[in-house]
Amino acid sequence: MSASPTTHQKTGIAGEFFVAAELAKRNFQVAISLGNAKGVDLLVTTPNGKKTFEVEVKTLRKQPNCFTLHSSKIKQNCAYIFVYLNNENQAPDYFILLGTILLADLPHFYGSSLGTDRETVNHGPLKPFINNWEILQ
Repeated sequence: MSASPTTHQKTGIAGEFFVAAELAKRNFQVAISLGNAKGVDLLVTTPNGKKTFEVEVKTLRKQPNCFTLHSSKIKQNCAYIFVYLNNENQAPDYFILLGTILLADLPHFYGSSLGTDRETVNHGPLKPFINNWEILQ
C-alpha cells in the first residue's frame, strides 16, 4: 500500500525543516518557501553573506531508497540535499551535493532509471556525500 499524498507532503515538509535547522545551526541565513516558490525549497545565504543559493530538498522516510528527481529539472547552481528521516529516535541522514556534480555524471547517479518516466537518484552513489555541509561554503 502506498503512502497518502498527505503523508508525502508531511515527509517533504519535515525534510525541509530539518535541513533549515541544520543550516541555521551552521550560521547560514535560511528562508523556507513552503511551496510558494516553484522548484526552490530554501533560499540560503552563507555565514559571511557573500553567497546566496537555492536548495532543493528531497526527503524519504527510510533507507535505502531512491529519490525521485527528473534530470531535466536539475539546476547547476542549486544545492541538492537528500534526506532520510529514519526512525523517530534517530537523527536524519543528509547527502549534500551541487547540481553541477549531479549533471556531470547522470548515468552514475540515476542508473537504469535515467531517461524513463520515473527518474530516480540512487542511494549508493550518494553515500560519499553524507554530511557534506562544507560544499555549501
